[in-house]
Amino acid sequence: MAYSTDTIGKGAFGKVYKQKYNDTWAAIKKVPVDLISKKDLEREWEVYIKAEHPNIVKLLGNITLQEGKWIIPLEFIFGEELKTTIFIAAKSKIQLSPSVKGTIIIGMCEGLFHMHSKDIVHQDLKPENIMVEHNTNRAVIIDMGLAKFFRNGLNSAKDGGTPAYTAPEVHRGSSRDQRSDVWAMGKIIAELCARIQLHPPSVCPDMIKAVLKDQPFCHAVCKMVEADPSIRASMGGIISNIRSAGEAGTVKSTPVQKGLLKLTLNNARYWSPSPMNRGVSPVNRVPSPMVPSPMVPSPMVPSPMNRGVSPVNWVPSPMVPSPMVPSPMVPSPMNRGVSPVNWVPSPMVPSPMVPSPMVPSPMNRGVSPVNWVPSPMNRLVPLDLFPRPRLYGKPKVPQFGPVFHL
Repeated sequence: MAYSTDTIGKGAFGKVYKQKYNDTWAAIKKVPVDLISKKDLEREWEVYIKAEHPNIVKLLGNITLQEGKWIIPLEFIFGEELKTTIFIAAKSKIQLSPSVKGTIIIGMCEGLFHMHSKDIVHQDLKPENIMVEHNTNRAVIIDMGLAKFFRNGLNSAKDGGTPAYTAPEVHRGSSRDQRSDVWAMGKIIAELCARIQLHPPSVCPDMIKAVLKDQPFCHAVCKMVEADPSIRASMGGIISNIRSAGEAGTVKSTPVQKGLLKLTLNNARYWSPSPMNRGVSPVNRVPSPMVPSPMVPSPMVPSPMNRGVSPVNWVPSPMVPSPMVPSPMVPSPMNRGVSPVNWVPSPMVPSPMVPSPMVPSPMNRGVSPVNWVPSPMNRLVPLDLFPRPRLYGKPKVPQFGPVFHL
């Protein structure tokens, strides 16, 4: 393990450094042995093990003692504190759109709900102890040093936390429990939605309604910040409302996108497609062989690589066959058919069934009514002038060549 002097966090119990751990970046928490008892250290280790969840920071390995300090290797989150996201927009790299807010809120509530299902109380929930990953907007609850187990009213650690995010009953002398965590999370959600800092004495359902108004999470947050803990919602009872509100916030931002998609599909015929991807048009209903795109109409100019059949030349071009589609009125120079003057097809592209333009091929002069003299390139000799010899056995194919008269 390589040590580093890059300090990324500092608290009452030690410092956190960013350094390599087993070939990966980690947040190494170093706590002097005189600041934490072995019992508290074992409790913190048990909390990390039982609270393993995607929205809770992960313990990467065993806790070891080195140079008089406890070394606690934790997952390193490539992101920023939620405090920066909410209150320091100039330094934040996260754009708080409705869908991003929903992702963050659902993530941190899912993490807290998992902790409470394991009888774990965080005790110190605040924006500084929630990280937001830059690429995924994943919310991760960190700093489990003050977390404790709460079973049957018995605490495994002393009460602790930040006054600004402390529930009213705790100020009155009650112990911190799951309900005080819910109050702190409700206040964090309200600050994230409104992007303002709320003062604890004034946080109540009426103030939340005035600040959030008709925002999706308003109803859920009002239940989470009830002053009376006996009627305050629990994470198990409110998590479904949080999920629904997050989905509602995401859906609310999608109608514009759906409208754009509908407009795109309806107006596709008015687009100017790429010259490499010509589709089907009234003139050329066969897509280009270079990039087929049968669903998108192309301009009225056919592709020069895909000439179809025209009234003059009903034989498709040999370069790109398209027998079912009429092409422009200009025949292909590579595919001359048979004309009334020259009914012998061209040797380059045979097309015996289709009339070609009125210009005969210079390579294939046939016999016309005007010129009955055979071409010097293709002399025709009547076969009856040279009687065939009678042969016995297997008939042989007559061989044409020079004839000598003795």
